Amino acid sequence: MRRELSVPFEVRGERGLINIRVLANDDPWASGHQLVVPGLDAEEFRGFPICTATLRYHGQGINAIMGWVQVVTRSFDGDVSVDTLPFLADAGPLYAYGFLPTFFDAPANPGHPDGVWRADTFLVIAPDVIHTRALEPIAAFTWGYRITGGYADPLDPARRATDWADHRAVLTKRYPDWTYL
Repeated sequence: MRRELSVPFEVRGERGLINIRVLANDDPWASGHQLVVPGLDAEEFRGFPICTATLRYHGQGINAIMGWVQVVTRSFDGDVSVDTLPFLADAGPLYAYGFLPTFFDAPANPGHPDGVWRADTFLVIAPDVIHTRALEPIAAFTWGYRITGGYADPLDPARRATDWADHRAVLTKRYPDWTYL
């Protein structure tokens, strides 16, 4: 199973394209899950999605500095959260930031009850690149999985409106020192 999507964007006067690929994880050892889950039982993690989003962009240099913000909604408990790397969680809402950053995530939660885990993933810029804590979404997609009886079925990635209206409250509550344009 492989699901792909391309999302065009334009920022700083140049065009670009996000290429998104979601596939079922057929080999949790190869994807590195043992690095974050000691005593990995690969069978429990098999089938959960792996999402990779790469950028093609006509801009150069500092113009190509961008980031990723991800907000996760879980239907089975109603939780909505900003998804960050644990060791960077206090630094801000960015999942990744840099020169043409690649987005990668491989959620695997076999212990969750039945329901949907959905991520809204935003390609963002800081308009002044490094001087303020302001983020502006420039393109977005949604993806995730449905879990039933401990087994995951990845959801097709889909384009999402770049407006963060649905998530501004959770972003502002978790990271009040940031501005969401």
